[in-house]
Amino acid sequence: MTIPPATLSARAPRPDPAEGSAKLQIKEYKESLVIEAAATLFYERGFQGTTLDDIAAALGVTKPFIYTYFKSKYDLLERLFDRVYDEFYRTLAEFKNLPETDPVLRFEYFVGTYAQQNMDRRQFTALMLQEEKNLNAAKQADMLEKQREFDKLLPELITDGVRAGVFHVEDVTLTALSIAGMIRWIHRWYTPDRRLSDEKIRRLFVENALRLVGYVPAMPKPSQPPPRQASARRKPG
Repeated sequence: MTIPPATLSARAPRPDPAEGSAKLQIKEYKESLVIEAAATLFYERGFQGTTLDDIAAALGVTKPFIYTYFKSKYDLLERLFDRVYDEFYRTLAEFKNLPETDPVLRFEYFVGTYAQQNMDRRQFTALMLQEEKNLNAAKQADMLEKQREFDKLLPELITDGVRAGVFHVEDVTLTALSIAGMIRWIHRWYTPDRRLSDEKIRRLFVENALRLVGYVPAMPKPSQPPPRQASARRKPG
């Protein structure tokens, strides 16, 4: 006997969107734990020197737990790269949504945020440079395309400043590469317990970047003294 649609609907409750969302969040959380643990071990031992057993041991789980979310160690590395690029791009591209239209302030936001990201996520930055060779050819091509999209952000900001007449550079592309290069190498020397605070480092990077784009802050105009009033002469008595 065919069950009427109304009865079928009543017997098979519709999935709760909130429940599905919660399951997705739990899945993403567990994947993040694996990626974070893998990133630490890849950074300390290298990709080739790390096994899935090592990652599982660091998390206190079994290797089948990792296989629940990742097909292999290479799949884990690819997902790590995707996450880092997406996180960096999403955060830095926020300058496009800022209500502030001043190109200098938008530039300062980008450089300061980029520097802070490279301090906070220095392990990931190092991995991007050291372990890209372990990606397959297709994934390397994909990462190259993502890098090209990412590398368009800073020249766009510099160009806006040039058009506004506040930045003065001879070559926008070369200037952008110089700024990005000095920020990307933060991971080589940065440690949280240095004599300089994160805020100080971020400010110095912004100031250096502003020098590279030829920004000269406008000097405030000196206030003019009020005109002197001629004193009334006293008539001789």
